[in-house]
Amino acid sequence: MNPRTFDQRRRPSWIARAAWFVIPSFLAALPFLIALFGGPEMKAVRWDAWGIGIWFALLLAAEALPIPLPRGGTVTVASILDIGAMILFGPWIAGALDLLTTVPAQMILLRQRGSAAALNAGLYASTTILSGAAYLAAGGTLGVPRLPQDLWPALLAGSLYFALNTGWVSLVLGARTRESALTIWRQQFRDGIPQAALAIGFGLLFAQVRMVGGIGGVVLLVVPLLLARHALRLYADLREDLVSFVRALSVALDAVDPHTHEHSVRVADYSVRLARHVGLPESEVETIHYAALVHDIGKIAQRPDVIRKPSSLDDEERRLMMRHPEAGARIVGEIRALRAAAVMVRTHHWRPDGKGYPPGVTAEEVPLGARIINVCDAFDAMTSDRPYRRGLTTAQALAELRRHVGTQFDPELVAALQELHETGRLGLDAFENASVLEEVR
Repeated sequence: MNPRTFDQRRRPSWIARAAWFVIPSFLAALPFLIALFGGPEMKAVRWDAWGIGIWFALLLAAEALPIPLPRGGTVTVASILDIGAMILFGPWIAGALDLLTTVPAQMILLRQRGSAAALNAGLYASTTILSGAAYLAAGGTLGVPRLPQDLWPALLAGSLYFALNTGWVSLVLGARTRESALTIWRQQFRDGIPQAALAIGFGLLFAQVRMVGGIGGVVLLVVPLLLARHALRLYADLREDLVSFVRALSVALDAVDPHTHEHSVRVADYSVRLARHVGLPESEVETIHYAALVHDIGKIAQRPDVIRKPSSLDDEERRLMMRHPEAGARIVGEIRALRAAAVMVRTHHWRPDGKGYPPGVTAEEVPLGARIINVCDAFDAMTSDRPYRRGLTTAQALAELRRHVGTQFDPELVAALQELHETGRLGLDAFENASVLEEVR
């Protein structure tokens, strides 16, 4: 088996296996530890049987109806309810509601493993309890929010909730993907600010309506929340359809050029990892992912005998193949949402010494995403077996990239790719706990 194929997974060390047993167990028990050793703010409660009952039902529904995201994971509206609960009932009751709704929703309704559900419940409850305690410590009051006096405590609590929630997610995803948890957190933070602001505002509104308008007011307030969830689901579906379409184009290329089977998928994975490593925003990472998946799609417009030739190309055939970036850009550019990706497709064979193609492309016309794809494309091509040659080892390929920095490849990106390899974050290792903590609340 080729060591560069997707099917092979490096076995996690005994330290990693032990960590995946000890850390989830500790985090699942964290709410109980907080209850035992926390200060008076964490134990403050306000009993409201009808309110607690309706919040239980709403949280259970929110947890059972997650919205899948195109980049992986899910999102729910539970954060709005959590913030409302910590203001109305106190941090401990709000955390207990998380525990009592997350486990049955994820185990029974979503069919997740008990360990994953327990871990998620513990983390959600801990986040809610700590954020609720911060609300009270900052001078917030339980029950009817006093505005503007309680606005600052609510902003503090909501910000802490957001930071803890994205932090837990980033730590677990970083362990699973072997990417930098800090890099993932930055992406989660940038992308989640609008959701955090919405959660704080709606959380305050839910608490206010519960105290002023009663249960009927809360039920009515659920209607716009359901409409917002429906709109978010439609958006997520549209993004997923776009991802599926791009993948279909990549599969079509595999059918035309069997010698590069899954080449585009590997290049896309390397490109995403490299883009995140150099700190690009997630929106640009997504565009790079699309462009990398279809960077060679222009080959389908070339002569089949040239594409399928099992030996090296002659000069004329090479000139024909050099047309594929422009052909690919024309194909991809027909889709409005992929026009930025089309620019990367057209320029991904640009070289710093000006000898790349298509001819006449200046450095100013080449986005960073195209330079990233250029490096990752060359790396995968060198490390893959072809009918007429054996692939190089990873070390040999990286040495070749370094030898041609400044002429064929961007020096900073080659150095970043080398760093990814040295830190073990270039490969496709994944822990088996794929369903654990992929939800942003």
